[in-house]
Amino acid sequence: MSDIILYPTETLYALGVNALDTSALTALYKVKGRDASKVSSWLVRTTDDIAQYAVLSDAAATIAERFLPGKLTLVLPTHESVPRDVVAADGTIGFRISKDPVAKELVDTYMREQNAPLTCTSANVSGAPAFPTVSEILQQFGDRAKLITKVLDDGPRKGLASTVVRVIDDEVTVIREGEISERDILECLK
Repeated sequence: MSDIILYPTETLYALGVNALDTSALTALYKVKGRDASKVSSWLVRTTDDIAQYAVLSDAAATIAERFLPGKLTLVLPTHESVPRDVVAADGTIGFRISKDPVAKELVDTYMREQNAPLTCTSANVSGAPAFPTVSEILQQFGDRAKLITKVLDDGPRKGLASTVVRVIDDEVTVIREGEISERDILECLK
């Protein structure tokens, strides 16, 4: 089984496994107590990585250029070559590019070694609040914390969750507003 990694981002802590490995994803959802139909976003290094897995329309590319790396999750339709069992039912996946130095180093090494993205789902029990410190996060998971095989503790993280923007063709929908406002997203497209 591959590692389940607890790591920091510029917003909150995240849990990462090989995003293309269905058994690793099953283990991740067991830790989170999450329904497997709710897919996890992927952490990648660059927009070139995103383009390898998903359709980066003009609108999506403009948003990515303005806000990534940063506090944004970009939900895009994946290419047909991406296995359907690792993406949402509608064929999309969310992508993050973190500017946090620990997350950047982790994903750079991970993608070189595993040739796959790392999941970037919040480090909390599904439906429960996300905590800022590793000790609080591990306590929340209780006995399931022992399934987390690698912990990168870089101090508290207190950011808001990322802004989630869905872009299909050039239709842009803000699903969740974080520190990047809907107005900022729409403004960059003018």
